[in-house]
Amino acid sequence: MEDFPYFLYDSILFPPHARAINRNLEREGTLRPYLATNPDLLVKSAKTSQSLMIDVKKVMDTIATSKPFSNRLMTAAQASQKSVVIDMIRKIGINNEPDITYNPDGIRFDFYPKSGEENCHIIVSLKWRDI
Repeated sequence: MEDFPYFLYDSILFPPHARAINRNLEREGTLRPYLATNPDLLVKSAKTSQSLMIDVKKVMDTIATSKPFSNRLMTAAQASQKSVVIDMIRKIGINNEPDITYNPDGIRFDFYPKSGEENCHIIVSLKWRDI
């Protein structure tokens, strides 16, 4: 017993039964009541994101299956030709044009619904150089 360190327990900072009291309140539901659930916005967000997913899939399929397209995209991005990059992505035939940012390590697509709804968005970040 002499080898174990002795720690002082401050009863002012850590009341002996505070955790037990909080656990009982949580079980009874009086500590933090939750609002009634309404899944309407969640369902709407999921439906909107489905159309975004179609556009994401088109862009990713084009990049994944066409090395010449991917090479032109990387070359234009590394040369800071943003209008060329945007035009290449637009010509894929998507409905929701993404915000595109890139750096020497990769490219990022931020897909937002074109209807102006702010209830969902999809971010895809791809690397083209491993540091």
